[in-house]
Amino acid sequence: MTTLDLTVRYFQDSTPADVACREEHFRQREFSMPLPVAQTALVLVDIWNTHFIESWRDRAEHVTLTAIVPVLAAARQVGLTIVHAPSDRVAERYPQVQCYRSVSETPPAPPPEWPPPAFRSRTGPYAVYRNPREQAPGRPPHWADSLAMSPHIDVQDGEAVVATGAQLHALSQDRRILHLLYVGFATNWCVLGKDYGVRAMKDRGYNPILLRDATTGVEFPDTLDTLQATELAVREVEQQHGFTASNSDFLTACRAASEQPATAGGGRD
Repeated sequence: MTTLDLTVRYFQDSTPADVACREEHFRQREFSMPLPVAQTALVLVDIWNTHFIESWRDRAEHVTLTAIVPVLAAARQVGLTIVHAPSDRVAERYPQVQCYRSVSETPPAPPPEWPPPAFRSRTGPYAVYRNPREQAPGRPPHWADSLAMSPHIDVQDGEAVVATGAQLHALSQDRRILHLLYVGFATNWCVLGKDYGVRAMKDRGYNPILLRDATTGVEFPDTLDTLQATELAVREVEQQHGFTASNSDFLTACRAASEQPATAGGGRD
């Protein structure tokens, strides 16, 4: 079986017995993780053509061209399962999503009696408590009307498109996928938080690995110069959910895997 020997990184928030367990002693550590190609998928999260945050959109397009496109090409070359997860409104335009369209989550429980319905919907006397995105001035109206996948990313025959975490789980179950390599956007919003993102799929039992050069988060005015919000999202993955890897190490692992000898059956499996 062809294997990617990928150098992965994690954040160790503990110390050896002879070292005081204090935050200044925590360390990032690396090791080589063997990932069977047949059990590994590349998941492309929300790689869109537009966004209402113009500065972030421009940065994401640069990352797509310089980092994600080479990763996708290498993943295809080595034979990884490719999964496009571009959100439900975009995924529904692709015939591939029909394979798992009938998959759904467990029906939600009836709404609780408390908090009151008007409070949960932030209507009437509770409108002042609306969430941050619904406070004035709010997001630009109709910005998502032209939402589609990035023109730099194509969906090829044999590749999967999913709209939900339940669909990604069903696909992974069918194909016996255990390891999910993540690229895409936005690190601190969708890559972490979507139901097909790192947190949710880790909770389902999968091994998530974020390619930290192939993503970018949404920053704040005081973090934009250093991309600190992105860095903190990367550290959350490394500390709580799984591992990260560099593009360079991923591409090196793909090249090495492509040079592995064919199996007795006449090919890599």
